[in-house]
Parts: sequence; C-alpha cells; structure tokens
Amino acid sequence: MKHLNKLILISTLFIYVLHLNAKTQPWVQRLEPTFWWTDMNNSEFQLMLYGVEISKSDISIDNKEVTIIRKELTDNSNYVFLYLQISKNLQPGKFNIILKKGKKKQIVVYELKKRSEGSANRKSFTEADAVYLLMPDRFVNGNTANDSVKGYLQGVNRKDGGKRHGGDIEGIISKIPYLADLGITTLWTTPLFDNNDSNYSYHHYACSDYYKIDPRFGKNEDYARLSEACHSNGLKLIIDVVPNHCGSSHWWMKDLPAKNWFNVWPTYTSSNYRMTTWTDPHASEVDKDRLIRGWFAPNMPDLNLQNPLLFDYLKQAYVFWIETANIDGMRVDTYPYNDIKTAARFIQSIRNEYPNINVVGECWVKTPAEIAYYQSGNNNKDGFDSRLTSVMDFCLKDVFSSTFNESESWDGGMARFYSLYAQDFVYPNPNMIMNFLDNHDIDRFSTSVKRDVQKYKMALAMLITARGYPQIYYGTEIMLSGIPGSYEGYRFDFPGGWAADKQNAFVPEGRTKEEDEVFNYLKKLLNYRKNNSVLQNGKMKQFIPEDGIYVTFRYNDQKTVMIIANNNLTDRSVALTRYKEMLIGKKDALDVITNYGNEKMSQYLSTPLTIPINIPAKSVQIFEIN
Repeated sequence: MKHLNKLILISTLFIYVLHLNAKTQPWVQRLEPTFWWTDMNNSEFQLMLYGVEISKSDISIDNKEVTIIRKELTDNSNYVFLYLQISKNLQPGKFNIILKKGKKKQIVVYELKKRSEGSANRKSFTEADAVYLLMPDRFVNGNTANDSVKGYLQGVNRKDGGKRHGGDIEGIISKIPYLADLGITTLWTTPLFDNNDSNYSYHHYACSDYYKIDPRFGKNEDYARLSEACHSNGLKLIIDVVPNHCGSSHWWMKDLPAKNWFNVWPTYTSSNYRMTTWTDPHASEVDKDRLIRGWFAPNMPDLNLQNPLLFDYLKQAYVFWIETANIDGMRVDTYPYNDIKTAARFIQSIRNEYPNINVVGECWVKTPAEIAYYQSGNNNKDGFDSRLTSVMDFCLKDVFSSTFNESESWDGGMARFYSLYAQDFVYPNPNMIMNFLDNHDIDRFSTSVKRDVQKYKMALAMLITARGYPQIYYGTEIMLSGIPGSYEGYRFDFPGGWAADKQNAFVPEGRTKEEDEVFNYLKKLLNYRKNNSVLQNGKMKQFIPEDGIYVTFRYNDQKTVMIIANNNLTDRSVALTRYKEMLIGKKDALDVITNYGNEKMSQYLSTPLTIPINIPAKSVQIFEIN
C-alpha cells in the first residue's frame, strides 16, 4: 500500500527528529483536551499526552481531588492516555501534572473550568425549527486578514471551485440577523475544525486538529461568538459530527498513536458505500467489513472506533466543543459507514452529558424502512437503536427531484408524495424527520427544475408544510444556481458575501426580480411556520391525488391548514365536497401567503361545499381554515 509505506517512512523520520530535539523540547508537546470542566455527568475523563518517549515517565498529580485511575499505553512510546477521576468536592481551578524520568522532572499545569449554569440540561432543536445549512467558506468573507495563514497550504483562489474562497466565522456572524429575518431558527454549518489538506481543504470534513478552529475561519473564541450571535437572535446552533474519518493532514499521521488507530488495508481500499448491508438480512460479512473499514476517500483515513482510546478521545472532542461553544444540537455525518453499534455507543456517550440534546443522522439510504431503522425508538427486530433522535429524509428529497417535472400517473407526479407519506408508519416520530430539497452533496434544486420559478415555489411550499422539519441550504432562498453532477457546482459563493461582488443578494435592492420573488415567498412560509405550531407538530391528513391535484391538511386543536397542489400545466377546478371531513363547520379562510381572507374560499365553505375552487397551474395554495 503506497499510502501506508509513505506513512511509515514519514513516521520514522519524524520520530528520529524528535529524538534529536528531545533535550531542548518539553517532554509534553501536546496535551488534549486542552482543558476540561468540573461537574460533568461523567466524572472520569481521558487526557492524551504526547512527547518523545513519554510513556517511560512516572506521572503523578499534586491534587488529592484528582485521581489517576489508570495509565493506558500503546505500541507507540510517544503517547500516554491518562484516565482521571474528578472528585465532586473539587472546585474549578488548576492543578499540576508531574512527570519524572530519573532525576529529571517536568510540571504541566492543567485547568478545570466551571460549567455554565444549566449546561447539562440545555435545550435543543426540535420539530418546531427550520434549519439553515451553509458551508462557511462559501457564505461570507467577513475578515480578509485570515484569507491566507502562514503554515497553511491553501489561501484564497475564488477562480477555482475546488480552492478556498475565504468565507469565515466573522462573515456568518454578520448575517445572523438576515437569517432570523428570513424565518430561520437553527443554523447548521459544515465543520469548522482545522483542515490543512493541499486540495479541497474548504470542505472541512478531513479534520487535521480536533481542538482547533481553522485559523482561516477564525479563532476558537470566534466559534463561541457565533453561538452567542445565534442565541441573541433566537437561533440555535448545530455542530457537524464526523466519527468516520479524519484528514490525511492530521498531525497524528506523522506519528500514529497506535497501529490500530485507523482501519488499514494492504493496498488502498475504498468503502463499497452500500449502507443497505446493515439492514439486508442476507448480507455477507465481507461486504459489511468493506463498508465499515473501507476508506471514504484517499485523503480521509478511516477511524477505528473499536479502539477504546480513540473512541474516548473523539467523544471528548465533541463534548469539548458543545460545552465550549454552547452548542444546541448535533448532525452526524455518514453514520452507517461506521460500525453502527459502535456509532450508537458513541452518540449515546455524548448524550449522557446532554440528555435533552437532539441528534440528526445522515443515513443516505433509499427506502423509508431503511431510514426509519436509524431513528431511535424504532424497536428494530435485531434490537439495534441508533440513538439518533432524528434522521434525514433522502427519500423525500428524491420525490422533490422528480415530481414537478413529471406528467401525472398512477405512481408518478404528486402520487409520489402520497405514496411516500403513506409509509410514515415505519417512523417512531415522523415529526422529527429532516426534510430538504438539496444540500452540499447533491444537485442544487434550482437545476432539478431548470430554474422554473413556479415549480421551485411549489417545492418550497410542499417542503415547509410537510411533516417533519425543513432544512434550507444556503442560497435556496434566492434560487441559487448550480452545476448538476459537480460537487463544486453545488457550492457556489453566496452573491454579496465578498466586497468585490457585483451583486449583493442579501438585500432586496441587490436581488433580481426572480430572486426577490423566491426570497419573499420562502420568508412568508418560514415565518408562518415559525409562528404556527400546526405546521410544526400538527397531525397530517392526505387525500389520494386525482387529475394532478393533491390535497393535504395539517391540523391540531387550534388550527387547520389546507394545502392544495396543482401539478398540471393548466388551471384546475377543485370540488371541495371530497374534503368535507376536514371542512365541515369551517366558515372562513386565510390565504397564508397574502395574509388576506380568501373571499371565494370563504364563500365556498359557507355553502354545502358544492362550488369548485379554481387552483392556478403549477401552484400550491395554502389556506388557514377557521
């Protein structure tokens, strides 16, 4: 394996250099986590110490309230994993870790901080939220001074879609009021951790340091400022958790903590990417093994969470950031590429510290039954519980991609929605399903409908009124263009995020007529949903589509909302008699988009429901029925 041979050579040279400099360098060159807290639910935590031959040191602590439970060593003598127990009586402050080699001694000062009040019981995102997903590098460049940083392989080159473009945390913070005005209540950013790859580092799913925000995004403190900005504007913040892999530029790669730290093959072996092996009752072990242990990409070493030291290290890294940056929820990347039983333990170990935190998992499978398998509480036949409170609905995404371009048929067009929702019985909680038109890994929805505004608005209406909760990908609010089949084509810069941009779509005067129409339509929908629980967790009733007309209702004890979709190229007259079970006793109707009472609908309601209502071609009409 070329990658492995090169890695061994680099490790050998690196260790040799370490030995040459051992006399002048501190024994402890890295200590992670960099600090911790008192009053954690789990009073035990792991400290990773790294330095030349550090495993040969005698280690002690000068505080009786901190106990070394055990000292774990690996096949690499440059690492020590200390497991410490913190007494409940210990007050926040600092203590000394003392290392001795014969007559030589080094003292490392370590800090335990006080947890924020109520941290363990923090609230999380729920079905009431609307999530905005953005890639920090492609959103807004708020600080040009960090575009290029010494020691980092890539600076800014906006002419190349595969290079960094300069978006950062400061830029995101500047647009939080914009998101709040749009009706967004939760922000999910793709990862912000250090990523010093020579290519595609803007992506940030190939971490090179779990305890460092990439300086081209900002400082560690800026992540906490982003959280503060979200909370002060009524938004929550989700962290993107990546348990399957790190990056080939991670500092570990110069001196592996253990031979089994990664899943290693004789030659480079990718995953088979067939997540169905987990639910396939006939699956072979060799296929399952390749799914779990195969690498996602050549620059993403596959983490072996079967190693208990790595398991604890990575779990603590995410607890560290949830605590440090006051995070409200988690999204888990490529969940089924891990051993899922280990992944479940991993997620639960974090939830043990935050019992109310919600976790949405990326489980990119193609049937509702497979998706439902990964939602916690499903009582799966094999006893598996993912510990994911929420799942992403890739099946609904496929329905959106097809429906509005099709002619109506028994199983095509609007019937796709009907058939999909008819399978909601497989979900433990259909309200906690994340719905989306697109994201950073798939075609922009604008390209799916070839920028047809009517079709686009239909999809937005169906998304916002669907059971579950919506995820909006940055730029969706202005129908941002893309290039089908191209990762970089899914990730265009938001116009106006850079001072040199000729267009600023963050403000009305900077949008085209088409963009402003889409923006205002989505804003109206999102803010209505934000203020009306009926679209958050109300019950749903659907009627079999007929002649391209699909009617659904969302309802609770307070309100009833009627959604009428006409997927035809011509207007249609819709008789209301068929829907009388939901309309009997109703007298008035409010058009949700215009906020005006619909006189015609009200007139129809006051009659025996015999007069048909006209629904324009390629449109979705939404009425609040009272």
